[in-house]
This record gives sequence, C-alpha cells and structure tokens, in this order.
Amino acid sequence: MANSIVASLANTIGAAESVLRVAATGHDKKLLFKVVLTLYFLAALGRVVSGAAIAYAALCIFSLYMFAQSTDQFDQLPWVPLGRDSLGGAQDTT
Repeated sequence: MANSIVASLANTIGAAESVLRVAATGHDKKLLFKVVLTLYFLAALGRVVSGAAIAYAALCIFSLYMFAQSTDQFDQLPWVPLGRDSLGGAQDTT
C-alpha cells in the first residue's frame, strides 16, 4: 500500500514537472495560461485561508478518495478519470 502511494505521488510530481517545463518554454500558450491562472488562484487562496486549513482539506479529500477507491462501486462511476497503473503502463480501458 505504501509503495503504491509513493509511486502514485512520484508519478503525479513527474507529470506536474513535465507540464511546468512545457509551460515555461511558452510554446503552448493555452497551457501557459492555465498554469498561470492556477498559480494565481492558489496564491489568492493562500492569502485568504491558512496553509493548515488547506492541508487538512486536502487530507480529508484524499481520505475520501482512498475509501471510495477501496469499494467495489467506485469502479462503476462514469466520472472517475482513468489513471496509469503502478508500473507506468497504458491506461485501463475496461
């Protein structure tokens, strides 16, 4: 369980690094705009809400996600995005 959480976190950080690297070059204007807008929103949110409250909310959302993922009904929901498996293979299409 711990290995899969760390692997998922590493994949997320790697994907974020890749997006920021592409956005920093400025070739993809739409992506650059999304990144700047997201960073501005997070900066504004940080001024209004304390970091501890944001971390607590993120922990609650993550806990709910992990609980929902452990149930069988979670796989049947249509709005759940398909992710990569822990080995970095292709997306699941079932």
